Amino acid sequence: MQSRKFTTLDDRLLLTSGAGVLQDLGYNIDESNVGLGVLTASKTADATHAGQIVGAVMLALLTGSVMPTDDEQKIRVCLVLQKSLEDDTSSVARITIQRIVWNSQGKIARVESLNAPELYQAFFDKLSKATFLEANQI
Repeated sequence: MQSRKFTTLDDRLLLTSGAGVLQDLGYNIDESNVGLGVLTASKTADATHAGQIVGAVMLALLTGSVMPTDDEQKIRVCLVLQKSLEDDTSSVARITIQRIVWNSQGKIARVESLNAPELYQAFFDKLSKATFLEANQI
């Protein structure tokens, strides 16, 4: 789910294409190192959920206590490249996606890896297209 094989050893091409895809998705590039084959990017997003807010309001009405709710999240993506162990003409790209969620009191509510297959599939589909376009200067 988190890895995809590409028939190229050009790490610069894969990292440049990956950076473009992530920027198109609203991420800021935090670090990039072609020599190590690593790229990290992040973005901040709203983490509020209507159901959680309704629950907090109901609890406040019934008990008078305030329950913190999710407020903001930082989503971080790490792309790592390495030579394929099965094929000496290919590279394997692996991404991981994590998020840190802060609550309405400014405290970290949770830190978790995102494991939804559709996130990874969508990224790799876009990376494949971007790599093709970049390689062919289209």
